[in-house]
Amino acid sequence: MLQALLRLLGVDLDRKLAEVRGHIDELKRSAISQATEQIKETGLTVGLLLGGAIAALFTLIIALAALYVWIDMHEGPLVRGKRRPAPAAVYRAPAASPPAAPLLMSVLPPPPANASFFDRLTHRFTTRVATAGDEALDAAVQSMRTSSRPALFGTLAVVALVGVLIGRRR
Repeated sequence: MLQALLRLLGVDLDRKLAEVRGHIDELKRSAISQATEQIKETGLTVGLLLGGAIAALFTLIIALAALYVWIDMHEGPLVRGKRRPAPAAVYRAPAASPPAAPLLMSVLPPPPANASFFDRLTHRFTTRVATAGDEALDAAVQSMRTSSRPALFGTLAVVALVGVLIGRRR
């Protein structure tokens, strides 16, 4: 009876209730969407903060290591605030190590006796490449043993930079 009376007055109660339910559903979806976006933004912020904290920790560790190396270079080794005499092994000249056998040349087997001309030519080429590789390896080991630390770290930094640049192009 109430619905008939409201229809006479021009009010459709079922339609109004459907509109209100639709509006409530839209508000619910909007609230869920906003909450999801806020959670995503907060997660990203927390992740970036964590990454920054880890980078700051690594920076602190590197700075402390550099400080230790700098103090060690300028002040020498310390024990309880007093200088400690270096052991006698530091003052002795290092013993000359015997020359190492070539690494790459020892891996190459000789060509068979009945090898073709092309096989002998290939073997000669690989032998020369292996010899050049052994010489390059010996030169690298010698430069690592005789070069200063800054030169080695500079070379390492340049190699890392070249690696990053090559890796980015792919």
